[in-house]
Amino acid sequence: MQLHCILKRFARGMSIAARLSLMFARGRTLLCAGWLALAVVLLATACAGEGSSQQSAQYPGTDGSSDWDVVEAGGDVRWLPVLATRDLAVGVKRIAFSLDGLQANEPAPTIRVSLFALDADRERPRSVQYARFIPYDRSVGIAAHAHANSSVSDRALPVGRGVYVAPMQLDAAGLWGMLLEMSSDDAEEEARIRFSVRERPSAPPAGEPAISVDSRTRSQVESLAALTSDPDPEPGLYAVSIAEALEQGRPLLLAFATPAFCHSRTCAPVLEAVKSVWREFAQSISGIHVEVFENPDNPALLVESEAFVAWRLPSEPWVFVIDADGVIRYAFEGAVTEAELRSAVEWVVQESGP
Repeated sequence: MQLHCILKRFARGMSIAARLSLMFARGRTLLCAGWLALAVVLLATACAGEGSSQQSAQYPGTDGSSDWDVVEAGGDVRWLPVLATRDLAVGVKRIAFSLDGLQANEPAPTIRVSLFALDADRERPRSVQYARFIPYDRSVGIAAHAHANSSVSDRALPVGRGVYVAPMQLDAAGLWGMLLEMSSDDAEEEARIRFSVRERPSAPPAGEPAISVDSRTRSQVESLAALTSDPDPEPGLYAVSIAEALEQGRPLLLAFATPAFCHSRTCAPVLEAVKSVWREFAQSISGIHVEVFENPDNPALLVESEAFVAWRLPSEPWVFVIDADGVIRYAFEGAVTEAELRSAVEWVVQESGP
């Protein structure tokens, strides 16, 4: 294995720290001791300061090793899975991951996901299901920009063909893993992703009250360009603040997204879905888009918005569906489809009554 191949596998698409533990385990040859030592150094350097929700890679010991302890980066690897969900905590979570190496004209492989609670049982999965593939709009780009806080860029997710999503029950904090069985007409591969689950999420979860904050509205600015990086904004999503909407006693569809500056390039399509669903239910539900940055009209030095910080969001985009009592009923991190949002809003509107 050449050095440039190792660097390419572990650095392509995003930082090594965000790749978590990517473990390939189907009869491939382990790296020789020299390259293994180098890979350990690379991982240790890149994972310094890693958040508690993520786990660095570990290499097998001489005895008692299991498949979950083996990291391989063989040259025959076709797809490299990368975890796209950042806020992992106890509860039901919609977990997303992408495939680094999936080419533009290549059909997305079918992926069966087996979930393991590694601290309890590394042999028997808690659940087995097929992940759903959500393709990205290839026309969505990202505008050149800079951040006042350089750590903002650390939330960047890899840009790819799309993401796979699957709902999963995480019933305990600790170490968890997913076995991914990937298959297409001309290839089959297995991969393992290992990650840590916290007791509580960073973002407010479903079942908790929404955070009341005076987000900015269109009455406070001369142009919507000061409120959003959306090139075609829906004025109705900037009419009231989050605090005002929660006092109205109506359900609320709330989106945090930055269409022009979203590294994952999922913000724009997610916001389009939000606009479409809100227009459909505008008589029954309030709608708000909060731009991630306070000054989207100044891309040379972007500053995070007060509302985004108040909601403790570790990534973008996020969409929340909130009932008439101000309680969060659905929380979507990352890519979400119009059909999923419509279903969630329909349920909340029906539950909230006339």
